[in-house]
Amino acid sequence: MRLGQATNTDDAEGEVIAQSDARPSDAEIKAALGAFVGDIMQVPPQFSAVKIDGERAYKRARDGEDMDIAARPLWVEELVMTDRPDPDHVTLEMTCGKGGYVRSIARDLGEALGCYGHVRKLRRLWSGPFELSDAVTLDKVEAMARTAELDGHLLPVAAGLTDLEEARCPLESVARLRNGNPAPVIAPTAGFGDEIWVSHDGAPVAVGTYKGGELHPSRVFNL
Repeated sequence: MRLGQATNTDDAEGEVIAQSDARPSDAEIKAALGAFVGDIMQVPPQFSAVKIDGERAYKRARDGEDMDIAARPLWVEELVMTDRPDPDHVTLEMTCGKGGYVRSIARDLGEALGCYGHVRKLRRLWSGPFELSDAVTLDKVEAMARTAELDGHLLPVAAGLTDLEEARCPLESVARLRNGNPAPVIAPTAGFGDEIWVSHDGAPVAVGTYKGGELHPSRVFNL
């Protein structure tokens, strides 16, 4: 995070719109982080993909429009300071739920510290079952294009579903689910309203909401 500057995009790619000579101490930064942990409300950046009256906010922002974007809830499990390389920069590590904007955290933290701030560099360490240590760079993917070696890096669809409970569906439900229709599934431990995924003979069929013995699909897999 870059301290002392606010940008119109809340990251280093934007134009600087405000500056301050104030620089908080390490102790002040650590003390301010507690307000951004737990259930918080945050306003997405002006340059973001949220929709305003049916149009993406970033498109309107590029036209110079300053929008009032409604705050939305976010769960932040942890936000800690890990380094202070110089007075202008601080390194933070955050664990949060889906839908969060790291740029908003940096912007709001800078305002709370009275010095402004924006994201200088961002690295995602993990998301769900996927970790950075298992990632493959785009350069490596291009180098392995159209080779059997590239196939060795492909993961099964089920690898992305490990955070959800797995249930089974009978053969007669497969076609209905893959056409986007609710159908009976076998989910003895799922609760009403739970998001689960179902398989048939080991193959993923759909992800959706479990309601009264049926899965109401939100995503389907035609493998």
